[in-house]
Amino acid sequence: MSDTEWLQGLAGLGLPGAATQLDLPVSIDEVVVDAARHKLTGVLAAAVAEGAVALASDDRVVVARAHENAMREVLLLEEVLLEAVAVLKKAGIEHRVLKGAALAHMVHLDPAERCFGDNDVLVASADIDRAVAALTAAGATRPMPPLSASYDRRFAKSVTLRWSGATELDLHRTLAAGPYGHVIDLDDLFGNPAEILLAGRAVHTLPAELHLLHGALHVALGDVDYRLGNVRDLALLSAWPSIDHDRVIETAQRWGCAAPLAEGLRTTAGLGHQRTPIEMWAQTHVATDRDRRWLEVYRRRDGRFRRQALASLSVLGWRDRVAFSVALLRPRAAN
Repeated sequence: MSDTEWLQGLAGLGLPGAATQLDLPVSIDEVVVDAARHKLTGVLAAAVAEGAVALASDDRVVVARAHENAMREVLLLEEVLLEAVAVLKKAGIEHRVLKGAALAHMVHLDPAERCFGDNDVLVASADIDRAVAALTAAGATRPMPPLSASYDRRFAKSVTLRWSGATELDLHRTLAAGPYGHVIDLDDLFGNPAEILLAGRAVHTLPAELHLLHGALHVALGDVDYRLGNVRDLALLSAWPSIDHDRVIETAQRWGCAAPLAEGLRTTAGLGHQRTPIEMWAQTHVATDRDRRWLEVYRRRDGRFRRQALASLSVLGWRDRVAFSVALLRPRAAN
């Protein structure tokens, strides 16, 4: 079994039909590093505790220490997330918690299985300037200024803030960068919220269907090399008892995002689990010529922002196209 296959097996542990036992292919130190890189430290710790991965006592200590350190970071992030949410609530800004913090408490049997390294919160386009102002007034800092006075609320995927020292808060306007981010119907994201509990406090998040869509977009369109922890999220969401697969597909098709939904979901095939109907749908979905062109702009690191910006021009109306181009070519000149 290769290192990649072992990591895929680890990401699949606990899923219906997946492997139930794994043997280490490399040293424990390499396994811990690889698990951390793929956000699977919590899954590894749970597998060791349950006997799915058999280790000598010294190696069990190594895994336990790695998990303890990861959970210290997660607990700090959850603490500052609650502070940020309180600021947004006080300012009357509707919001939804995204990604790691939300999914840890929504679809994982034990939140300690889901590691994450930053916080992600969605706000409406019309509120993003006010949200940034409220958070910076409360102590957050913004490492990079906006490209123009209107860029954040019209074109940005997200605004990155530093909060409570080194922790990062990504304040999202949409769910993807580039052309797909501009075709998403943002009003859909602020329907009836789901709720999670953080330290006993109810926090608004997306319903499972939109988390699945967002997760697939993140895997397909985010980093060139996706993390298997994010792929595990997709498998868990796909198998979520109350999720409506038809609604997920219909929403993606209406947005024009069916191709990245399918591409993201196809990554779960390596987990070795019993795939759900929506995962099987993804295997047979055929991208249009437009989608093949758009997907290509996300697949290489070099010149990625430039290629995504050029592809975005085909989506924007002419007024937005002019403002977007001026913001990129002459930062701060557009308004």
